[in-house]
Amino acid sequence: MSTLPAPRRRSTTSVPGPYVQYLQARLLEAEAGLTAMSEKYERTKARFDRCYARRGITPDTDIVNYISAKSMNPELKFWYAKVEHFQREVAAYGAVLTGLDAARRMLADAGYRVCDDPRQRNGRRTLNRAA
Repeated sequence: MSTLPAPRRRSTTSVPGPYVQYLQARLLEAEAGLTAMSEKYERTKARFDRCYARRGITPDTDIVNYISAKSMNPELKFWYAKVEHFQREVAAYGAVLTGLDAARRMLADAGYRVCDDPRQRNGRRTLNRAA
């Protein structure tokens, strides 16, 4: 027979407001950087595509040479690496803020409820359980 976990007490420690504000500011900076780097990458890629299209190398006509040229282009690699960097930053700061918010909600007194009967999940009977 399993025992129910004891109800959690409200945590007296909380995340300081300035830290959350710092994370929010960093998230906004990362989003702005991602937008800027994405635009630079798109402009560079458009210029690359125009240059190689004049030579007759496009993804539709010669995919092998197009991919080879694209992988050898240092400028495209540079801007794509910048885009990836800011994508990781946005994901990291967003995950931290989401986790802090979820932890705050989970540890709040009003939001934490323990079910009296762990077997009862909804009003319907469990049909696939052996009788």
